[in-house]
Amino acid sequence: MTKEYILNFLTTHKKEMQDTYALTKIGLFGSYAKDTANENSDIDIVVDMPSDFDAFFDLKDFLEKELRKNIDLGLEKSMRPFIKNAIKNDILYA
Repeated sequence: MTKEYILNFLTTHKKEMQDTYALTKIGLFGSYAKDTANENSDIDIVVDMPSDFDAFFDLKDFLEKELRKNIDLGLEKSMRPFIKNAIKNDILYA
């Protein structure tokens, strides 16, 4: 799987995810965004959406099912400032 494949998937399904999970932003970061992923890498995704526990985990399940990889899903507004600062230049938004 490549960064381009993941971003294409996120872009193609963004409207559906906005309607279903009320997300406003979704982006890729981490090893896939940096082209350093290997077969054991998970996919790091950050989202901006309401703090709805069920919707958050439903979105995570949807992404894992569709992309067939473990997803490390982060809620942007809940990230600690040092984490946000560490990844802000690496996030590729769909």
